[in-house]
Amino acid sequence: MAEALLSALMEVLFQKIASQIFQKIGILGSTKKEMLNLQSTLSTIQAVLQDAEERQMKEKALKNWLMKLKDIVYEADDLLDEYMTELLRHKVILDDRGTRYCVFHAVNSIYLNGSLIFLGYSMKLKLKEVVEKLELVANERAKFHFRDVVYEKGFSSERPQSDSYVIESKILGRNEDKKNIIKLLIGSDVSVVSITGIGKTTVAKLVYNDAVVESSFDTRIWVCVSQGFNVKRLLKAIIESGTGTICNLVEMDVIQRRVQELILGKKFLLVLDDVWDDDHEKYERLKNLVHSGLDGSKLLVTTRNEKVALLMGTTNPYRLEGLSDGDCWSLFQELACKNRQKELLALEEVGKEIAKKCRGVPLAAKALGSLMCLKNQKSEWSFIRDCAMWDLMEHEDGAGILSALRVSYEYLPTHLKQCFAYCSIFPKGYRINKNTLIHLWMAEGFVPSSESIPPEEVGNGYFNELLWRSFFQNVRRDFDGNIVECDMHDLVHDLAKSVGGVDCFTAELGEEVIIPVATRHLSMFGNEVVPKNPAMLKSAQKLRSIFLLDGQRHITILSKSFFLSFRSIRALDCSSTRIKKLSNSIGTLLHLRYLNLSHTLLRTLPKSICCLLNLEALMLKHCNHLIELPAEIRKLVNLRHLDIYGCTSLTMLPGGIGQMRSLQTLPVYIVSDAAASDISELQRLDLHGELMIKNLENLSNEICAKNANLKGKRHIRILNLIWGQVEEMETRENVERVVEGLQPNSDLRKLHLEGYIGANFPSWLMTTYLVSIVELSLLKCHRCVELPQLEKLPFLEVLTVDGMDSAMYFCGSSGVKDSATHFASLKQLTLRNMPSLLGWSVNEDHGVLPRLKKLTCEACPHLNNLPYLPSLNSLELSDCSNKLLAETAANITSLTHLMISGFLELILLPEGLLKNNKSLLSVEIRECPEIQSVASELKVLPCIESLSVSNCKNLSSVLDSCGLGTLKSLSIHGCHNISLEKGLQSLQFLQYASLSDCGNLTTLPMPMKHLTSLQTLHIWSCSEMYMLPEWLVDLSSLRELELWYCGKLSSLPESVKKLTKLQFLSIWGCPNLGSRCRKDVGEDWHKIKHVPFIKINGPYIQAMTGN
Repeated sequence: MAEALLSALMEVLFQKIASQIFQKIGILGSTKKEMLNLQSTLSTIQAVLQDAEERQMKEKALKNWLMKLKDIVYEADDLLDEYMTELLRHKVILDDRGTRYCVFHAVNSIYLNGSLIFLGYSMKLKLKEVVEKLELVANERAKFHFRDVVYEKGFSSERPQSDSYVIESKILGRNEDKKNIIKLLIGSDVSVVSITGIGKTTVAKLVYNDAVVESSFDTRIWVCVSQGFNVKRLLKAIIESGTGTICNLVEMDVIQRRVQELILGKKFLLVLDDVWDDDHEKYERLKNLVHSGLDGSKLLVTTRNEKVALLMGTTNPYRLEGLSDGDCWSLFQELACKNRQKELLALEEVGKEIAKKCRGVPLAAKALGSLMCLKNQKSEWSFIRDCAMWDLMEHEDGAGILSALRVSYEYLPTHLKQCFAYCSIFPKGYRINKNTLIHLWMAEGFVPSSESIPPEEVGNGYFNELLWRSFFQNVRRDFDGNIVECDMHDLVHDLAKSVGGVDCFTAELGEEVIIPVATRHLSMFGNEVVPKNPAMLKSAQKLRSIFLLDGQRHITILSKSFFLSFRSIRALDCSSTRIKKLSNSIGTLLHLRYLNLSHTLLRTLPKSICCLLNLEALMLKHCNHLIELPAEIRKLVNLRHLDIYGCTSLTMLPGGIGQMRSLQTLPVYIVSDAAASDISELQRLDLHGELMIKNLENLSNEICAKNANLKGKRHIRILNLIWGQVEEMETRENVERVVEGLQPNSDLRKLHLEGYIGANFPSWLMTTYLVSIVELSLLKCHRCVELPQLEKLPFLEVLTVDGMDSAMYFCGSSGVKDSATHFASLKQLTLRNMPSLLGWSVNEDHGVLPRLKKLTCEACPHLNNLPYLPSLNSLELSDCSNKLLAETAANITSLTHLMISGFLELILLPEGLLKNNKSLLSVEIRECPEIQSVASELKVLPCIESLSVSNCKNLSSVLDSCGLGTLKSLSIHGCHNISLEKGLQSLQFLQYASLSDCGNLTTLPMPMKHLTSLQTLHIWSCSEMYMLPEWLVDLSSLRELELWYCGKLSSLPESVKKLTKLQFLSIWGCPNLGSRCRKDVGEDWHKIKHVPFIKINGPYIQAMTGN
C-alpha cells in the first residue's frame, strides 16, 4: 500500500516537465529530446500504475518493481530540481547586477554564458542516464500483464449494506449520545461525523429505534448510501424502506411521484447512513424531491466527511467521540473471554491494556477481541499488547480494522493521499501545527504552484479536506476562528504509518535502529546525544526530510559531514536544540525549502545560507542570541516565510528585504537608527498574519511612514507599533505626523500600541475606522489625555489600557448618548497604572458593559466607580481605593472569581462582597496586611473550590469549624499569625495544599490528618518547621510532596514509606534533610526509595520511567 504514493510523485514530475522554464530551455537547448523521452516513459508507466498498486499487496515481485521504479522517479525529480535551481541562480546573479529581464525573455542572453552551456550539456547526459534506467524498469512491466487504466479517484470495495436493526442491550456507552442527538433532532436536521469504526451507524440505529422518536414521526425511512450517491437508487431505496416491498419502477418521473405519495402529508424521519459523496448538486436534487413531508420532518445523516454535513445543510455536525476505556474493555471482554471468564482472570490486567490500544474505537475492540478468543497463554496476550497496532491490522482477525480505515484512505484523491501519509512522520499524540504542516507539504512538492492561487491557500484547502474527512481531530483555533493545530486519532495515525511504509520513519534516539535505505522522511525524538556522523543515518542517504522533534538538548553542532550526507533534503527541523553554529556546508543543500532553527543558540547564520535559492520557509522564532541576519538575504527570491518573532537581540534588518517579493511572513520589522527610510521596503511586500514594527522612535519622516503602505496590506490581521524611550523634543513633536502615516487596513483584528509618545492618538484610531477590531492594547501612552471612542467599536472583545498617566476619564463627554449600545461585544477589560483616572465618564454617567466577563483594575488609586456590569464573572482589583471595593460589593452579584490585592488599610471585607456573590468558585486575597479574619465571610460561599491568601501578616484565621466543604485547593503564603487548627478536618475534598513562608508553623497542624483526598502538598520557606508528623501516612491519596527551604527539617517520618501512591518528591534548600535522603547511602533513603520520581536540590536522583 505504501507505493500508492508513487502516483502523486509522478504528477509532480509532470508539472516540472511542463513548466515554462523547461519549455523555453528545451526549445533552445540540447535537452529537448531527453525531456520528451522522460515524459513519454513516465506516461507509459502511469497507464498501468493503478493496476500495479492494487495488486502489490499480494505480489511481492510487483512490490519490488514499484520500489525500484520509485527510486528512479525520485532521482529524476532531484535532477530536474537541480536543473531549475541552476537556471534560477543565473537569473539572481543577473538581477543582482542590475539586469531586470526575466529568465524567459532573456534566455538568449543567458545562453551566452559559458557556464549555462556547460549546464545544458551536463544535464543532457544525466537526463539520458535517468531515462535509460527508467526504460529498463518500465520494460519489465510486460511480465506482470498489467491492465491499462486511468488512475481514478475512489475505491471499488464497498462495505456491507447497513440496516436499522439493533439490539440495544448489546450496545455500550452510547446512551448519552443517543439522548443528545434526539434532542438536536427536535430542532433541526442532524449529521453525525467521526472516523471509521467509532459507531456512527450504531448510534443512528439507537436513535431510529427509540420509542420517543418512533412516536414523533408518522414514518421512518432508513437508507444505506455508502459510496456512489445515485439519486435514482436512493429514491428507490426510500420506497422500499417505506413500503417494505421491492421497487421495480424504472422511469425517474414515476419513481419521484411514488416517493411523494409515500411522504405526502406525513411527518417523516429519513436516515441516510454512511454518506461519502460531496457533490452539492446531488444533495440539492434529493432534498427537492423529498420536500413533500409535513413541517417537523427531519433528516439524520452519518458520514466520515464533515464537508458532507455542511453540504446537507444540517446544523453544526455532532462529532461522535470514542468509547471510554472501560466500555472498550467490556466490548473486548465479551468476545475474547466468552464462556471462559474464570480461566482468563489472570489475563484481565493484560486484557485491559490491550483494550486501551483501541483508543475508544468499537470496531478495533471487536477485532482484537475476536483475535484473542482462542489464545489462552499470557505470553500470547502480552505479545498482542506490545505489538504495534498497525502490525496487528495485517493479521487475519485484525483485517477488519485495516480494511475499514483503508476504504477512507483509498477514497482520497491522489494529492491528498501523499499529504496524509506524510503525517506519519509525527509521533502519536503529537500536536501538529497547521501552518507548519502546510509549509512542509509545499517543501516536498505536494502542493502545486500557481500564479493565481498562493500555495498556502491550496495547502489550507488540502488540510480542510483531511479534517472534514476525519483524518485530523481535536483542533485548536485562534481568536479569529482559524485553526492553529490538531492531532490524529491513534488508529488514523496507524493507517498513515501503514500507507507511508518505509518512506516515513520515526526513531527514538538511544535505541539501536537502522534506518531503511528507502526512507525519505525521518523524525527522531528523545533526549540522547546525536553523534556527528550517526551510525543509524549511514544507510539513509536519500532522505528528503529530517526532524529532530521534542528538542534534543544535547545537540550543539551539525557538522559538515551531516550536511554533505543528505544532498536531497527538502525539509530540516533542528528547532529547540542547543546548536550554536551552523556549518557553511548548509549552502550545498540546493533542494532545501524548509529550515527550522527556532529556539536555538545561534548568534549568526552562515553567509552560504543565501545560496539556498529554493528556500521557502526560514523559521528563527525565539533565537534570543541571534544578533544579525546575512547581508545578502535578499537573494532568497523564493523565501515566503521569514519568522524572526522573539529574536530579541536583533537590532536591525539587512537591506533589500523589499526585493523579496515572495515574502508573506515577516512578523517583526526593526526601524534602524542608521536608515529609518528603510521602512519603505515594506511598501511592495504582501505580508500576511502578524506584523510588529519596533524602534519607531527612529522614524521621524511621515512620508517614509506612509510609503510603508500599511493601509494596503489587506492580509495583516495583527499589528504592533512599538516606540522605545526618546528624549529628543523634535522626535516627540514629529511622532503624531508619523503615526498618521502608519494607518493600517480597516480589516485589522488586533492592534497593540506601546510607548507612543504623542499627546493625541491618530485620527484613524479616534474614529470607528477600525470597525473590525477585536483586541486593542494601549500601553505606556503617557502623554495622551483622551482615550479614543472605543465604545463605538462593535466587535471589540478585549481591551487593555496600561500606563496612560494623563487620562482622567475612560469615556469623554461623547460617551453618554446611547450608552446601552456601547461596548456591545466587550468581554475582557484591563486598566493598569492610571494614577489620574477619576471615573468612568466626565459626565458622571456610569454606563453599562452588558457582556463584560472579566475586569482587571490595578494601580488606579483614584477610580471610585465602575459601569454597570451585569455579566461579570471575574474581578481582579489591585492597589485601588477602598471606595471602589465597597461599590463592587454593593453592585456586582455574578462573580465566580475574585482577587483583591494591595488594600493596605482594609480590616474587614466589605459587607456583601462575598454574600452577594454566592456562585464564587475562586477567591484570592493578597497584600492586605491589616485584615484579621475572613473565616465568617467565606463560610457563606456554598460552592467555593479554590482559596489563596498571601502576605496578610495580621490574618489569624481563614477557616471556621464548618463550611468550605467544597474546597479543592488551599494556598497560604506569608501569613505569620495564621492558625490552621480549626476547620481543616471539614475539607474532605481538598486535593491541593500549599503552605509557604508561614513563620509560626513548627509542624503540620493535627487536623490535616483527615485530608484523605489530598494529592499535592507543598511546604516552602517555613523556617521554624522542624518535623513532619508520623500521621503523614493518613494522607493516603498523596501523590506529590515538595519540601523547599525548610532548614530545620532534619528527617522524614518512618511512615513515608507507607505512602504507596506518592509519585513525586522534591527537596530543595533543606541541607540536613537533603543529606539524609541521598540515594542508596542516606539514612532516610529506605523511607523514600519506592517513590518513582525524586529530586534533591534540582536534578533527579531517581526517575523510574517504567512505572
